[in-house]
Amino acid sequence: MIILGLFTRLAALVMLVNISVALVSTKLPILIGQSVGPFSLPKLSRYGFWSAVHEARTDLSMWLGSLFLVLVGAGALSLDWLLTQRRVRPRARSGT
Repeated sequence: MIILGLFTRLAALVMLVNISVALVSTKLPILIGQSVGPFSLPKLSRYGFWSAVHEARTDLSMWLGSLFLVLVGAGALSLDWLLTQRRVRPRARSGT
């Protein structure tokens, strides 16, 4: 739906929730350095802030991109824009 631009803000909001859960479940144990609840700790050479940020770089980029789409919405080449323009098309003036 995001690629087509159909219900972009709703789809991006779902992606924000999805990526947030992925970050908490996979990167929080790396940040803390121990297993957190049902989330196990992977075997890495180092743990801590920099290791967690390094492991989460793609996830954070996807999270920020989804946040951008939630705030800004779809562009002019999206189905959302086409559907909105059909509903809001101004009427032509007559008698000019």
